[in-house]
Amino acid sequence: MRRLPRFVVVLLLGVSVLLFLPHGSAQAQAPRLAAFQLQCYVPTIPGYHTRATFIATFVLENRTTWTVATCADGPSLATWPEFEDTDGAILVMYLVLMPVLENAEHDWVDYNYCETTSYKGYVTLRCAADPQGDGEAQVLVSITSPQ
Repeated sequence: MRRLPRFVVVLLLGVSVLLFLPHGSAQAQAPRLAAFQLQCYVPTIPGYHTRATFIATFVLENRTTWTVATCADGPSLATWPEFEDTDGAILVMYLVLMPVLENAEHDWVDYNYCETTSYKGYVTLRCAADPQGDGEAQVLVSITSPQ
């Protein structure tokens, strides 16, 4: 009769023990609905352009995450963060929006820096680069509460 090598026997025993150990149910994390929109509005001055940078920090009960997005004369094509129920409730959101008004040669004409803090899951922030309202950008953030 032929004997199995000791290594194979130990390996088979180890795998069979692992199969019988108690384990939790295999559940996927519940996704959480979140909506983001960053929009750069085309200035009323012909040939001028709007660019903006958005920076946000989201402090939740069990996780802190952040994002950076940009836009130019239209909506942002950024990849936004995803949230899950296990992240917990939103404690605070720090949002910064920096719009820039550029001329036809893409030289900076004016810029602004706007910031806000929110303790809820919804906020909009609108900011213009110059006092006349040109070079305007707007961001909307909406994150649902955990289930």
